[in-house]
Parts: sequence; C-alpha cells; structure tokens
Amino acid sequence: MSRLFNTFEFIGAVQIPKNKEKFLDVRESASGWVGHRLNFGVQQSKTNSVFVEMYGGYSKSKQNKVYSFSKGTENEKGTKLEIPWEDRLKEETLNMVADFKKIVIDFETDPAVKEKVNQLRYEIRSLEYKDTLTEDERQKLNDLIKEVKEIAVNRKEFVHEYDAVKYLSENLETMKNHKLRLTGSVENNYHNGKFYRKFKPELIEVAAEDATPKLRALMDVFFTKDAIDEADFKEEKKVYVNGHVLCYDSKEKKDMFFPQQLVLNAQKVDFENEMHVKRFNFLKNKFDVKGKGVYHLQWEVSIFRGADKVEFTYDKLTQDQKESVDFGLNTVSDFEPKGGFLGENMEETRLIKPVLQQVNEHNDFREGAVESAYELDELDYVPTQQSNTPPSAPETKAEEKIDIDAALDNLFD
Repeated sequence: MSRLFNTFEFIGAVQIPKNKEKFLDVRESASGWVGHRLNFGVQQSKTNSVFVEMYGGYSKSKQNKVYSFSKGTENEKGTKLEIPWEDRLKEETLNMVADFKKIVIDFETDPAVKEKVNQLRYEIRSLEYKDTLTEDERQKLNDLIKEVKEIAVNRKEFVHEYDAVKYLSENLETMKNHKLRLTGSVENNYHNGKFYRKFKPELIEVAAEDATPKLRALMDVFFTKDAIDEADFKEEKKVYVNGHVLCYDSKEKKDMFFPQQLVLNAQKVDFENEMHVKRFNFLKNKFDVKGKGVYHLQWEVSIFRGADKVEFTYDKLTQDQKESVDFGLNTVSDFEPKGGFLGENMEETRLIKPVLQQVNEHNDFREGAVESAYELDELDYVPTQQSNTPPSAPETKAEEKIDIDAALDNLFD
C-alpha cells in the first residue's frame, strides 16, 4: 500500500474574528524567529463553521531559505530546490516551482476570466511537460506566460506560507461578501498531552455562484474489528467509530497514527423507511471486518463544528408555556424559537460515504475495506521526544431515480 493524504474542500462564507489578534497573531521569540499565524472561519451555515489556519515566519538572526520542489517533465522527475529568501517572490522562481508546492490565492470574481486563465495555464503546463522545445514552442510558452500575467491580475502564487499569510491578512476582508472555495491538507499534531487537528489551505478561490456550501474532507480511516461503539445509539441515534488517521508528525519526523473518532449520524434516519435503513446499514457494515489486523478505507466525511437543529417538543417549554398549551391557548410551535431550536455545541467528523474505488495501484477499495500492513501496536501514538503520556481519542458524545449523493448528504450530515 502507499500513503493516502487526508485532504479537505470547504465552500462557504468567510468569518474573520473581530479580535484582530486572533485573526493574525504575530510573535517574536528570543531567538529572533518571527511567526505569523492566521486564523479565519469558513461558514457552511449559521450553525456550522470551521476554522482554517496558516502559519509562516522568518528568522531575524539566521539566513532564511525556502525549500521546495521543481516541475518535472515527461522523462525527468522534479528535484528538490533550495531558494534564497530574497528570490522567493521573483517570477522566475514561481515559474520553476511545481504547482503542488505553491499556495494559490485567486480572488478573481469573473468566471469567464477564470476559465480563460485555466485554459492558458493548461497550455503552459503541456509545453513545460515536454523534455525539449522547438524555438517556436519556446516562443509560444513565453507568450502564454506573458498573457496569463496580464489577465490573471487577481491570482497570486506563493512558494512560502509567510507571504500567503501576509497577503491574506491585508486582502481577505475584501472577500467577505463572496463565497470562497478552499482546498488543502488535514494535519494532526500532539502537544502537551493533547491531540489537535488543523485544516491548512493550499488553494483559496472565489467559488462558483451556484456552488453548494459544504465542509468536507477525504480521510483514509484505519480501524480494527472492535472499532464500532453503539452503546449510546438508542438515546443519541449515533454510531461512534474509534478510528485512526496517518499523518506526518513534524516533531517525530515521521508518519504517525493519530486517534480519530468518527460518527455515523442517524438522527435524520426514518427507521420506518426501508431505503433509509438499508443506507444506514450499508455504511455501518463497512466497519464489519473479521480479521484481527488493521484495516483501512477511504471515506468522504463532513466536518461539523456547531449545533444541530433539534425537534422542539412540549418538554422544552417553560411551566407557563406548558399550561398555556394545556389550556388550548397556544400550540407548541407557537413558542419555537425563530430559526429553530438548537442542541448543544459539538465537534464531530461525520461519515457520509465510503470511496469504493481503486484510488491507485496500491489502494483498491472497490470491495470495501482492505487489510493494511500495519500492526495493532503501531496505532498507539507513543512520542519519543515528549515525556507526557498521550491521551486516548477525545470523547465526543457527541426505485425512483434519485440523486444518491444528495440523499447521503442530507441523511447523514
């Protein structure tokens, strides 16, 4: 098997913290390191939003360099790059660095301009991918690069996160009335006895006008045969899955497993509806494995951080309201809060659907979960550079033709 990276796609309105220090936190250490941390939210709805984080900095006392990777060609792989700090924003540097190593911020609001730029960039990459170019092709490549530069005035590329943070801190406010689309990597870390998860954007662009707001991620979930927890299902209508995700640990300098609780949310499932029940069992059974090893399956998940709307019932009324209903003066719905009744705030990673595809030659999920090469004891996070014992995963108690994707979204989100 080969490593599958956990990624996200968020579409929604931007939420900038009113406290500017929480939006952009700049700190200088005693050693002369100046770190810039940027935090802002992406709102799927008024009851669900997630914060993303970007971090970059430089040293006042040491020489700064940017470590990156060059573009490959048809028969030549890209190579590691060591870019002088003062050259990081130069056009020739940006043209040299591989696209997957760049941070792209595209605030173009005209769809026609974006489409034209994407077409030109495709033509550029097609020429760059060739091992050798004729004189005519070299001239065409230069012309295309020049044309993109003239048209894509609202598209910015960066090879270091510090510059992206600086640009966003000065310009993100102008996008508050637009829906944005962000893609990037899901990162996990462990610090002072706690596990943390961060969403690190690598592309930020204006979303299509008709794009549906969402907070989604693709996660390669590792689990064992006893991962399912249905102890509270009768009361909560939720199945908990105690899984793990694989992520590079910058402190340990290697890939490590991090605990990740997932939720199969059945609160919207009508258990009198045969199709609802079949879909619910289909998802739950993907964790029904017989072997004693470590299995994995890639999932599309919903990132939930907020409060669900819950049914407003008689028992939620005050005593006076209950008496008014009892006397026939009002109905329960008369007292329901505007916008619906919300439950407790929570953070959950909700299972939407498995990726039942051959992702690559090493990861084939067409028949569901597959056994990995990892051993059970490798799932335990054991730090070598920190003395405190890592905690367990945080407990969060937390035939008509149809659009099956929309049905799963609505049912288990």
